[in-house]
Amino acid sequence: MESSKLMTPLFYDGNFNREGRRMRAVLEKEISDGTQTYRLWRAAGNPDQSYPRAGNDRYILYVEVNGYLAPLGLTEFSLTEICGFEPAAQKLYGGKEKRAAWLNALQESDGSEAVSAAMAEERREIERYGGDPARQTEYIQNLLEDHFSAYLKSKESGGQSFPDFTGALVMNELAQCVELSAAYRAKRQAEEAARQARAVEEERAYCEDKNRVAEQAVSAALQVIREGGVLKNTTVKLYQSRYSASSYSIINYLMRQYQVDVPLRTQGWINDKLHSATIQGGKCEYLQYLRRKGGRCSQKFFECMNALIQAVTAQATDEVA
Repeated sequence: MESSKLMTPLFYDGNFNREGRRMRAVLEKEISDGTQTYRLWRAAGNPDQSYPRAGNDRYILYVEVNGYLAPLGLTEFSLTEICGFEPAAQKLYGGKEKRAAWLNALQESDGSEAVSAAMAEERREIERYGGDPARQTEYIQNLLEDHFSAYLKSKESGGQSFPDFTGALVMNELAQCVELSAAYRAKRQAEEAARQARAVEEERAYCEDKNRVAEQAVSAALQVIREGGVLKNTTVKLYQSRYSASSYSIINYLMRQYQVDVPLRTQGWINDKLHSATIQGGKCEYLQYLRRKGGRCSQKFFECMNALIQAVTAQATDEVA
């Protein structure tokens, strides 16, 4: 049975572990390059990876720094792969950039079996080079230095950039990082509020621009109704948002706006068949509509259209008065 120990992870449920909660961890190994030494841990219990590529690909590794376990985001398999691939490719192919051409040439000359053998040899070399403790130590040291640089940048800017807790841990400045994190969060919230305000304004301007076209079409239609002429039953589109709009035939839209009671069947006829209505002498005289075999003109339409003409004319008279 594996021996585990209660350790303090740097993060808990994805956030900085303010409360100092503990986890059971297993010491995986200790690595060193002769100068720097790191102790690598993994969580006890169920594996982190659901579909491991190998036996050493099941658990995420943690590096012990100043009493905390900082996640590396890598399994032992991944760490070995990263540390061993380039030197293995250099030995086998003369460099990683030559690998694909080398394998393609092998495939053409000797076939798939030879390629499989080459892949097995590559894996052995990756494990030999990548398993070297000095190489792994150098990689982790460089990784921690990157975290340190990110934290230092945030520290120097007063939290204007992301405050890296792993980098703060390296400097043993977690309390300062908490303060920087609050400043950074406030900055991001202000940026998000400004972004949302811009988005709302852009949405409003977009809808206004689109709806202005519909308003102009409605205004022109009302002028035809008041003064006479051919009223084309075009479609108007009204936008509630950039991605939400309602389309109406302009005559049905006006009847709704002026509260003319139109039977549903007549509304459907207006939508599907009416092309235009000619208005003369304050009433509807002629229609153009789609004629199909056996189709007839809606007799109810004239009654509804004349009611619309009267409503529009009465409104115009009241506005003048």
